[in-house]
Amino acid sequence: MPHNISWNEINGLVGLLADRVADKQIDTIVGISRSGLIPAVMLSHILGVRQFAVLDIIRTTSDNVNADKTKANYRGILNEQFITGQSILLVDDIVGEGMTIRTAQEIMKNLGANAMSATLVINQANLGTIAPEAIVDYYGCIVHEWVIFPWEGKEG
Repeated sequence: MPHNISWNEINGLVGLLADRVADKQIDTIVGISRSGLIPAVMLSHILGVRQFAVLDIIRTTSDNVNADKTKANYRGILNEQFITGQSILLVDDIVGEGMTIRTAQEIMKNLGANAMSATLVINQANLGTIAPEAIVDYYGCIVHEWVIFPWEGKEG
């Protein structure tokens, strides 16, 4: 059964992440498209970081619960000039197996960015025995099932 996360929980998780990175140098926030854009924008407002970039990576084959996944498919970047040589915070909504965030981190490294990564949720059931800290620098909470975010507009 999927885990539904409310807007109140999202606000709390974003606030928690903001507190954890508040003392870090962040020149640019990079949101991973699509769902990582929402917490990335929220963090940019809370942290007062106006430089923003979008990294388009897709893994799921549909928007269905428990949708099949493919390899991380990098499709492009918006505002690359805000990434190259900058201190960035890379943001996604969820880390499951870690393929999307790892691909994003590699792209940031190749662009010469000093990248930290953050996600609202870790799905430990998909991550298995790998420690979340081995994949992402900051995370809000750990769950053990598929997550439905409030912006998806569906029930579990």
